[in-house]
Parts: sequence; C-alpha cells; structure tokens
Amino acid sequence: MQETIFGARLPLVIIASIGVFSAASSVVAQDAVAVKGSLYIAGKTPIDPPAGEAKLTHAYFVIEGPGATRLYRAMPGKEAEDLCRGDGWKIKRSADLTCSISRNGKEAGCDFSINVRDGTLGAGNPC
Repeated sequence: MQETIFGARLPLVIIASIGVFSAASSVVAQDAVAVKGSLYIAGKTPIDPPAGEAKLTHAYFVIEGPGATRLYRAMPGKEAEDLCRGDGWKIKRSADLTCSISRNGKEAGCDFSINVRDGTLGAGNPC
C-alpha cells in the first residue's frame, strides 16, 4: 500500500508540490533583472576633496543597462531634462538616488553612494 498525505498518494503530492514551487520560482525570476555597472571608493567629496578630508569613506555605485532602466521606471519622481548629459536625456531623483534615461529609452544609468562607516545613502557622481 502507498503512503498518503492528507488522503492523497505520496507521488502525486510530490509532483503537485514541484509544480507549485516551479511556478513560484519562475515568477520571481521574471522580476529579476541583471545589474551591471561600476563601483569605486573615495571620500565624501570624490572630485577635488578639501585638504584633510577622510578618504575611503564612501562607495560610489553606477548602475547601467536593464537594471538602471527598471529602476528609473520604478521611481515616482518627476521627470526633468538631464542638463549634465543633454541630447534629450531625462532625469529622475529620489533623495540621493539619481537615474537618467536616453531619449529613446534604450540606455539608462543610475548613481548613488553609500557611506561605508554608517550605511547611509548619499549622492553619486557629480555632473
């Protein structure tokens, strides 16, 4: 006699469970987007820092590609002209997170920093 769980045959329960978990994991995988970009470590002022400013205090991140596009589109901020890039690029800001997208929507980039001493979010690359 076969083992049963809640009155169902064990192999049937296993097959049904695999189907449910496979469907759930494919939904999660569809939401994930590859992230590419760069990271560098510097002080609070990455360009022309004042004398005596602590170095190696901030991790500066630049996200590019599909991950940046997804992030840009998810941001609720108002779209504005990106004066740094020009050429029809648009920009959105949410506190210290900044994302830009090209006129045709095929290129995007986001930047921000993280203070490695206290974990707070800060501004990314200057213009």
